[in-house]
Amino acid sequence: MSSVLPEQSDVVDRIRAYHQMVGDDINFAFQTIIDADGQEVVGFEALVRGIEKESAATVISRISRDKRFEFDQACRIRAIEAAARFGIDSNLHLNCSNIKASNIDQVLDVCLYAAKASDIRPENIVLELGNLSLIGTGADLINVRRAIRAAGFRILADNFGRRDADLRPVAQLEPSMIKLDHYLVHDIHQSRAAQSIFCGIMAMCEDRGIDVIAAGVESADEFNWLQKAGVRLFQGYYFAQPGMDETASA
Repeated sequence: MSSVLPEQSDVVDRIRAYHQMVGDDINFAFQTIIDADGQEVVGFEALVRGIEKESAATVISRISRDKRFEFDQACRIRAIEAAARFGIDSNLHLNCSNIKASNIDQVLDVCLYAAKASDIRPENIVLELGNLSLIGTGADLINVRRAIRAAGFRILADNFGRRDADLRPVAQLEPSMIKLDHYLVHDIHQSRAAQSIFCGIMAMCEDRGIDVIAAGVESADEFNWLQKAGVRLFQGYYFAQPGMDETASA
């Protein structure tokens, strides 16, 4: 990072500060996303873990709420660096909490710099945005969408169907992908209510050309029902456990 352009120096300073904030207390696991039709791995989601393999919830519980945005920034930078060490050359999915129209430029600046430093192409990075209603107004969602696309990244609407299935924020964000929450996917082959919600989501996604990922798939019954219903992309323990970046502490 020594040979940087003057206008990038502030980004480098922020990245260094984010690194110092978390020290060596976090690591990453990478969970595969598969294309069942093509029978191939098409992406990996970076999942934060403690250095003793503690869960993401445990790690995040240690961070005060007023530091969550900075922590998320540090995680995205570290995830990009870990993905480079892990040898990932397909889509890299990064979780984005606490995203708003007012801070999206900060997110994109550091992600772009970290991706360039790690030789990861922007088009291979998928930003997973959850809680769309908390991003702001419809105009805010549109501004976030435009900024992310201008940076060359792709957008995924995360945790869809956890609390409700309000399609209005999705229509404004226009993501490339939607990820069905594991609460909706769990035992979907036995739940008429979940199936009804799923069918509404699929109809909208097919109309708008949005790819659907079913997350949290843990059984053959769930997988078979979803595949027959038209889902092509899957993620979950039924396919593989997340692989750790074992080189992080080397």
